[in-house]
Amino acid sequence: MDNLIDILESFNRKERFFLVAQALGQERGGDPAFTLSENFRQELGKAVGLDQRGIDVPPDAFAAMDYHLDWLHASLVLAHQSQYGVPPFVNTDSIITGNQRDVDLLVAFKAANRHYLILVEAKGYGSWDNDQMNGKAARLKLIFGDDGGKYPDVEPHFCLMSPNRSQHLGFAYWPNWMLGGNDGKPHHLKMEVPSDRRRAERCDEQGNPNANGGHFHCPFD
Repeated sequence: MDNLIDILESFNRKERFFLVAQALGQERGGDPAFTLSENFRQELGKAVGLDQRGIDVPPDAFAAMDYHLDWLHASLVLAHQSQYGVPPFVNTDSIITGNQRDVDLLVAFKAANRHYLILVEAKGYGSWDNDQMNGKAARLKLIFGDDGGKYPDVEPHFCLMSPNRSQHLGFAYWPNWMLGGNDGKPHHLKMEVPSDRRRAERCDEQGNPNANGGHFHCPFD
């Protein structure tokens, strides 16, 4: 297989990624790059159970934000061209959609001739939408298969990251590999967020939330 990590990186063209990397002065080999902290790497590896298998997320792991699912599928196809023939490739199941549906954080690395992909979906305030998440799960099922074994040399993991575990998400339509927790739910990584953050919300003149209200207030979450 061609180097999947290099191919993943070749699709990474998010302006926000380059903005943040440059603003924080982060680079690798002269190019903008995200360097994950040791603490986050340990927490992430523990959250998805890699630590129990003696697998560490390395300091030079590839990390990208808002990574399009189109790019993810295309990277896997390019890395496994022998099973797909030569380009242009058949768009089986219309996996390449042309839309910008993405994963909030993609972490990828290679260890012992196996590629590990960790997909993190984050929510700091508010809640996830079931329809949106079901649509994303259906797409990831097409990309990796129900058991995550579509590519024997690639091991995908999925993790939700939020201050608290969601009590409203349904997982009936999610592929098995995304439900890696012992409780049949997705892995979870706690996100630390400040509690003193406001939101701007439209309301009526009494201060009651109203999407069409002619007033607004700024309550704390």
